[in-house]
Amino acid sequence: MRKAITRDRAPLVSIIEGSENLTREEKDCALELLDIYFNDPSQDEYLFIAAAGVRDIPLGYVCYGKAALASGVYEIYWILVGAGHQRKGIGQRLISHIESVVKDEGARMLVVETSGQPSYEGVRSFYRSCGYTEEARIRGFFRPGDDKVIYVKDLD
Repeated sequence: MRKAITRDRAPLVSIIEGSENLTREEKDCALELLDIYFNDPSQDEYLFIAAAGVRDIPLGYVCYGKAALASGVYEIYWILVGAGHQRKGIGQRLISHIESVVKDEGARMLVVETSGQPSYEGVRSFYRSCGYTEEARIRGFFRPGDDKVIYVKDLD
């Protein structure tokens, strides 16, 4: 696990574009955050950690940052693992690593949100298996029939 570096952009774009769960709009948003990260090194709103594999090429990543106006709260904006590398523990290692990083920075809580669509059940199950609990569900948030599900993990 390491901070994402400039040469990671192409493999990270490939991971985003290869994601079967994400809509085009979601992919565009993930790409926009990636470009903010690489194009403005002084910003600290969107931070990226890469899970590098053979030849130091990213197999997955997590994008996270401090929650605005909240003391000791961080948010995970995206966590993606390349299609050929899923179900091998990379996502769990990314989550564990980011929990350690933010805890060292004084975090007391991590928050992540996802879709309530049936196709996202694997994602929701993943968060639960990592110790996150469903804190809220906003019915029809993203579009009719697509809830916003918010998971939280206390780090204290």
